[in-house]
Amino acid sequence: MLKSLSYLAIFLFISCGVQKGINKDPYVGSYEMIVFEVDNIGDLPLYLDLTKEGDKYTAEITPKEGMQDVDFEVEGTTLDEGIFTIEAYAAGYDIYFELTIEGDEVTGSLMNMFDVEGSRIQK
Repeated sequence: MLKSLSYLAIFLFISCGVQKGINKDPYVGSYEMIVFEVDNIGDLPLYLDLTKEGDKYTAEITPKEGMQDVDFEVEGTTLDEGIFTIEAYAAGYDIYFELTIEGDEVTGSLMNMFDVEGSRIQK
């Protein structure tokens, strides 16, 4: 009996160690962003959801409450040298975001014209 309990304790210890060794992707998550001073709109509040399947990232961009008339169709998401490029279609235009995520903070630009800032949120 004591031998069985010892084996069970060792098994639990090893399995907990294996679970802690699994690395969580630092980019995957939900973010709240603001695109500053967009022409004819002003500040544009958005949500960004990043997911990863295999080695491919996908993004979903949705407007925050009050901006439902702007729909975003994300056409591609790439990560190159720490910069996410998210290509989308919105309000009749092809647009792109270039975003850097460091820890829980997002910075970057929309079309290299409008500054973007944000942070990770818990959904």
